[in-house]
Parts: sequence; C-alpha cells; structure tokens
Amino acid sequence: MPHKTSKRHRLFAGLAILIIVIVIFGGFALSGLADFDLEGRNTRLVEFDDHGNRLSGTLILPDGAAADTAPIVLLIHGDGPQDRFSHDGYLPLINSLLDDGIGVYSWDKAGIGNSTGNWLDQSMNDRANEAMAAFAALRNLDGNQNRKIGFLGFSQAGWVIPDIANRLPDAAFHILIGAAVNWQHQGTYYMRTRLEALGTRPDEIAMRIETAHNMDNRIFGPNSTYQDYLAIPHDQEVMSQDRYEFVKRNIGSDAAQQLETVTSPLLAIWGEDDLNVDAAYNATIYRKLALPNNRANRVITLPDATHGLLRSHLFNYQLADQMPDIVKLAFVVMGRHAYAPGAMDHITTWIKQITQSP
Repeated sequence: MPHKTSKRHRLFAGLAILIIVIVIFGGFALSGLADFDLEGRNTRLVEFDDHGNRLSGTLILPDGAAADTAPIVLLIHGDGPQDRFSHDGYLPLINSLLDDGIGVYSWDKAGIGNSTGNWLDQSMNDRANEAMAAFAALRNLDGNQNRKIGFLGFSQAGWVIPDIANRLPDAAFHILIGAAVNWQHQGTYYMRTRLEALGTRPDEIAMRIETAHNMDNRIFGPNSTYQDYLAIPHDQEVMSQDRYEFVKRNIGSDAAQQLETVTSPLLAIWGEDDLNVDAAYNATIYRKLALPNNRANRVITLPDATHGLLRSHLFNYQLADQMPDIVKLAFVVMGRHAYAPGAMDHITTWIKQITQSP
C-alpha cells in the first residue's frame, strides 16, 4: 500500500506541475497575443499628400488624459513593401510605447495598402521629404501645435533620418535602430554574413565580394541600364526593373556628412548580433560624428539582440521570411517580450527624458 500511495502522489504531483505550466504558458501566450491587438485603442486615420502621392496612416494615442499631451513617434520603415504596421510586426512595439504614454503615427509606404504611388520610385531624399510631410500633417492637427513629435526609424531609415534632422529643427528627437552609414559597406557586410552562414570558405567570400564590387560599378554606374544588368549571369533572383532603378538611385547613399551636423537629440541602437548591418562599425562612426553634438545623444549596442532588437538566440535571421513557422509563432506568443532585454526600456526612457525636459 505505501508503494501505491507513493506512486499516486508522484502522479498527482506531476499532473499539478503540468497544469501549472499550462496555466503559466497560457497566460504568457495571451499576454503576447494582446500585444498584436489595437482594439480599444485611441486611433485616428491621418492622410497627407506628398509629390502627387496620397499617403494613408494611423495615429494611435495613449489611453485617458495622457492622449492630450503625449509625445508622438513617427515610424520610418526599413526596406521593402511595408504597410503602416509592417504586416503587424510593429504592433508589440507600438503597444509598448502606448503603455508608456507615447503616441505613434505610421503610414503605408507609397503604393502599399491605402497609399498611392510607388515606393521604389523614391530616393532616400524623397523618403525624407515624405516623412517631413507626415510631420507637418500631424503638427497641423488640432491640439498638436506645441506637442513633442519625433522620429523612430529602422535600418534603411539610417539614410532618411539624418537628412530630416538637418532640415527639420522642429522635430523633438530622432531614434535609429539598426542603421547603416554607407549603403555599399552595408551591402558588403550583408553579403559576407550570408555567405558565412552557408559555410563558404573565407577565400571564396573575399573573391565573391570583390567580384560583386566590380559588378556594381559596371551595372549601377551613371550610364548603365537595366539591360546591362540583365546581360550579366545571375546566381540569385533577378531584380525587377523598378528594384534595379531603386538600387541605382540610392547605392551611393552615405549619412556621414549629415551626422556631423545633426544637433537635435539622437538615440542610435544596434543589436550586437545584427546579421544585416555591421553594428560595431556603424556605432563607432555614430560615436565619433554624432555623439558629441548634443548632451542627450546616446549610442548603444545591445547584447543578445538582432537587427530589429529581438532576442538573437531565438530570432536572428537576415529576412523575416527565412524564419520557420515555429519561430514566427514564438514571436506572436511572446509579443513585446520577444525584444532583447532592455531594448524597449532604452527607447521609452530616453523619449520621456527628452520630451519631459524644459
């Protein structure tokens, strides 16, 4: 009898532990799912015009009385055909900002969602002009004349926000996540990390990078055409003509000169494990050129963090569509907790310090 009782106790104990795990995981999952929901939030459609395009976006303000005075962050997309919420990938970030009393405005890229035009027709300067038009649209809303409004941009925004910061002194702050300074250096780093992940030998990587540089000079030169590009051998997917023209238009982008003259508050953050942008290299440039320009400026490299500041041991892929379905599910379950420890705190604390100071 004692033996049977002991077995029964162990069985009950095991079931109890299983039930506790299920309850905890279920609560965690529900918490993560809530981060992908804006139902009940204070939202408003805001549209604006820029160079013949009609851009459509959503302004979301914190709940309650905080809505009247909350600072607002304008989100600047990285590369690709992104809608206002980046296919819902922004929602955990947005909800985290809202919970800290910070409003958010984001719009569909030109030609995406409800916006007209074609984002591939844009230069980085065009993207800056569009963002400044969005800023003006928010500033002109009732009650926003004295509100603190700034920018938060990802990746390719590294060539957009420094331009804005030099031309829009009314902006309260600028935040860059995973920004590169030089377009071609970023492309080289991306190519190297991709080839390393495939197990390519170092000598072959060096040869292929040199070949790519020579090819870029040939096919993206001022007199080059899309037909020149099509005439070369391709070991990857062939670019559309729109994409080719976009790259040709922007391949010379370099933010170094603009960073030297940015005086408004700037926060730049990289994930230490970034596979897309050389975090250490670019952070060094920001520390040299931008950090001394304002006492509020911060340059941070975050451990265990990806290009988008997610936890790198779970989410470190160069492209979102490389993620297995189980990893995408983990992102949905974790919500804001998918971000590397400290990532959101760095951003929200800094914004509040900047916007609450006289």
